[in-house]
Amino acid sequence: MRFKWAIRRISVIFVSLILLVFLFLNYMNYDDKYSPDYEDHFDSEKDAIFVQKYLKLMQMGRAPTRSVVEKKSKVEEHYWCFLKRPEHIQKARNWLKMAGIEVYSAYFDDRDNSLFPENAAVQILVMSNHSIESKTSIYCNIFTHTSYSTVKGYIREIWQTGWDPRDSFQVPSLITCPISKRIENKDEMSVSLTRRPCLSTENTIEVIKKPVFSGNETRKDVAVCVKGLDYQEDISDRLLEWIEMQYVFGADTVTIYHFHLSEKTHKVLEYYKEKRKLQVIPLSLPSGNPNNPLERSAFLKANRPQKRRHELLPYNDCFYSHIHTHRYVLILDIDEIIVPIEHDNYGDLLRNFELKTSGIRLSSISSRNVFKFPSNFTLFPHYNYMISNKKRSKKTSPKGEYGKSFSSTSTVATVFNHFALHKLSPAVAKSQYFSSSEALKMHYKSECPWESRNECHQLQYDVIDDQSLDRFEDKLRRRLNEIVMEIGIK
Repeated sequence: MRFKWAIRRISVIFVSLILLVFLFLNYMNYDDKYSPDYEDHFDSEKDAIFVQKYLKLMQMGRAPTRSVVEKKSKVEEHYWCFLKRPEHIQKARNWLKMAGIEVYSAYFDDRDNSLFPENAAVQILVMSNHSIESKTSIYCNIFTHTSYSTVKGYIREIWQTGWDPRDSFQVPSLITCPISKRIENKDEMSVSLTRRPCLSTENTIEVIKKPVFSGNETRKDVAVCVKGLDYQEDISDRLLEWIEMQYVFGADTVTIYHFHLSEKTHKVLEYYKEKRKLQVIPLSLPSGNPNNPLERSAFLKANRPQKRRHELLPYNDCFYSHIHTHRYVLILDIDEIIVPIEHDNYGDLLRNFELKTSGIRLSSISSRNVFKFPSNFTLFPHYNYMISNKKRSKKTSPKGEYGKSFSSTSTVATVFNHFALHKLSPAVAKSQYFSSSEALKMHYKSECPWESRNECHQLQYDVIDDQSLDRFEDKLRRRLNEIVMEIGIK
């Protein structure tokens, strides 16, 4: 009997020693904040070779594309991490560098999905130097007031290689961190990113939580999102008309991100912040880019491929800020409007389309594009510019060219400028289209876009009368005149 107890004691001591050694090594190896994080080993020569090969494959119709639907992935949690609690929790929408990646915002997401179907998740929007999808591992440390969890994150690049295969830019990605069941019902969360598990950090970023609804409250129909506006000149008149149109067409709220705008333009935005559901969000570029207003403006104009990638961050941030409150998010530029032709507002337009496509899980619904160039001189003020232009190009752009979409917050994981990109599950349809008799996207351009240079003469001179806005015109003119007097910007 004594021998058996001795063996047991020795076994317990041995296991305890092994456990202590493991914990000590875990602490020594992973809690060193000076350990190197992501190292950027971009090779421009290799990238040039890849681009050449990819373009050849594209010509042959054999170029590979990244999947936009994710298969089920196992939740990898590191239970034996001993982390120091972070000293600082940073507000979202402020760039925070973690693990060599620029983190912008993080959102709680409990929507049904195919990636981690049994778990809610933290969705983190980031920018990185070059692509990191499939090239590196990332770990998420999710903190609540009383506990924490370390899990392996899943990276999806918000870009398709076919749009531009070069990897010499900063690129946006969505990092999905599954939330352990033992902490998913906690109210307050923050998250940090590391390149190795069990590595403590001084800073985390807040996770924007799901809003609490009253029993009778339902999701609104449409939220409109606008990319980071950057104008040295005054655009107050045109912006005023565009914003008012969104509310007339039935948008519940409009969110505008901006770099630099004039004082008069800010006056318009402040009015709508106070009177209507307008959100105004200041924006800056992540590190490695200029943020002096004049230098940044020149940089964005001179670096169009990089500008296009930067735009995707506020688009997706806006999308995630409305996944619990609205059924659809509409991404527009301020020289574009989607006009319901057969209905009075966006909500009725969308419900009618859903009725016709019953049984299909929609991802995005796109409106086809028509151009409106300056075509007539009027005595109407500048803030009536859009409704005073009575001509449009006879040609309607083909599907997939210049269209803009209403993206479903129930089925979509990421959005691109023109349509939904990643979907939450396989059983979701690709982008659908309104007929030209249901809705049209009016694209107000001062000159023909470079991409359409081969047909500019046709677009600018083969025009027809446009009556799509006539039934809204009286209400818009009256409202705009009232607002201009109220703001005092006439």
